[in-house]
Amino acid sequence: MLKQTDTPETVRLSHSINDEEIKYVKERKTLIKKWLKGQGIDCELEDVPNIALLGSGGGERAAVGMLGSLHQLGQDNLLGSLLYMCGVSGTTWCMSSLYSDPDWSLNKRCDEVIKKLKGPTVDLSKIVEWLKSRKGLNQEFNLTDFWGAFTASYYMKEMNTRCLSEEAHRNSNNPYPIYSAIELEHNKLDCTKGVWFEMTPHESGFSGLGAFVPTSCLGSQFDGGTLREKRKEMDMVLLQGICGSAIADGQRNNAEVVQIIWDLLGVSFSAGIETNGQDSMMLMSGIGREEEEVCNCVPSRVVRCVSELMKYGDDPDPLKTSEVITTLGQLLKGHVSSKGEMLWNMDPESWKRTSLVERKKFIETVSLELILSSDSWAKDWKDKRCNCNDGSKYMMTTGQTVNLSITNFWIFDELWIVRNIFPLVHKWEWGTVYNFFFNITDYNFLSTMVSKEKIHLVDAGLKINSPYPPVLRTSRKVDLIISLDFSAGDPFETVFSAKQYADELKLPFPSVKESVREEKDHPQDCYVFEGRHPEEPTVMHMPLFNLQNCQDEEGIKKEREKYTTFQQHYGASEIEHLLEKAKDNLKNNRDRILEQILLAVKRRKNRKSVAQ
Repeated sequence: MLKQTDTPETVRLSHSINDEEIKYVKERKTLIKKWLKGQGIDCELEDVPNIALLGSGGGERAAVGMLGSLHQLGQDNLLGSLLYMCGVSGTTWCMSSLYSDPDWSLNKRCDEVIKKLKGPTVDLSKIVEWLKSRKGLNQEFNLTDFWGAFTASYYMKEMNTRCLSEEAHRNSNNPYPIYSAIELEHNKLDCTKGVWFEMTPHESGFSGLGAFVPTSCLGSQFDGGTLREKRKEMDMVLLQGICGSAIADGQRNNAEVVQIIWDLLGVSFSAGIETNGQDSMMLMSGIGREEEEVCNCVPSRVVRCVSELMKYGDDPDPLKTSEVITTLGQLLKGHVSSKGEMLWNMDPESWKRTSLVERKKFIETVSLELILSSDSWAKDWKDKRCNCNDGSKYMMTTGQTVNLSITNFWIFDELWIVRNIFPLVHKWEWGTVYNFFFNITDYNFLSTMVSKEKIHLVDAGLKINSPYPPVLRTSRKVDLIISLDFSAGDPFETVFSAKQYADELKLPFPSVKESVREEKDHPQDCYVFEGRHPEEPTVMHMPLFNLQNCQDEEGIKKEREKYTTFQQHYGASEIEHLLEKAKDNLKNNRDRILEQILLAVKRRKNRKSVAQ
């Protein structure tokens, strides 16, 4: 019989919060009570309101916006009021960095993260080292691993390898963190209860179904509710990959999504055949002449050509691919056998006359051949084109000397990515973890849930794009929700989606007037949707770009166009500008937040008096 308890390493079936979270909440509310007294609000512990801060998705825009908002909340002495902090997508990147410090809300961790955001990206060698370690675990190695490594290194500029469960025994100085994802297949089936997945330091599981496992066991193999094989817990790099993988929703024939993957791969290791005569990675990092020579050597150029070729694999336009194929043939002639010989036997004019089906087949065949034989042709090139110079340097045919360590960095790390990451794009698998519901027979679960040995966790931005479901659990008894909306497009879509979710699961939620949608192109900086009934939370909804910090509708439009979700990372000036926009929102609404906190205390007191 499945245990419906908090026993470690078992599946817990309950809509209540676990004992460890209850303990944390009590300790945190004791601190909030002291904070309230400092604001002139004296109340009993049971009257302390449960306040949750929600950060929506939105890529780097959301990460920077969340960071600016938290920085201002700290400046205005409001962080002490928060019980929960919840994120999806880009805001989880921010949370992951902040919570690496057990006392971040009491010190200057926000300033440190801001400084890091403006600094250099993580070395490719460290990215590949992490990817190799993940692949070596013999677990589900897929595109989420790459995506986590990329987002952590490229946007947040750090590879934080701690595990979420390591925060389980921390003190209560910080709001309780909740990270959110969704289950991909149930999202496609529009199955509300089986979609939303939350991860906390203590437990992870489905918010709507009320089923959880210890976070340290997330990804371990269960059968019938019993732990079969304990596996290593995912670290924060992989968790960021899961939470921020919005592009996982793209289909394999979606050329636009595949283009994004190749572009981001390119930024990581000098992709693109040419960028105004200079390599894009060089432009980004300002590397020197020695590194430039390595980037222009044959294996590195082949890597970039293969990337370019595979980018057009689903729609191989003859004009775009002919030059790449010709270049590959010239680079590899005499260094590749088997199917690779087709490269230098291909007549450009004949290529242009071939059918779409034939072009696709050719590209798939040649690309796979080059990937699988990369160790061979790279070694062949090194042996024939390089001479060893005093055991520590290579002499290239150009006459330039190159450090062995640089050669390894720029060539062999690239080749590892070619062999191990490129094929994953065509496989198109994301967020695969073992399903702890597998073969459970004594609980009324969805048949689609118990029959699958594995599930796929991806970006929750694909569903609501704001982490309402975890705080709408009635056991968390949230009184006030401060919703920071960093979404692209309609800034009210998240709150309407949350309302729909609550209605479907019969959860308390305030009414939201449809008329506010008319303001989507020119929103105010704060909207209050007041809870009218005892169990309904009040929602303070705050769009990032608004009439107060952008002056007018045209200003809002310009900011939205400037800060899109999928683009290269922001420069220092762009980051600073966005931080100020986010700070302004919180600064301008400090008094309104305090007012709603006071009202939340009064509502708690009123409910108590009515009950008595």
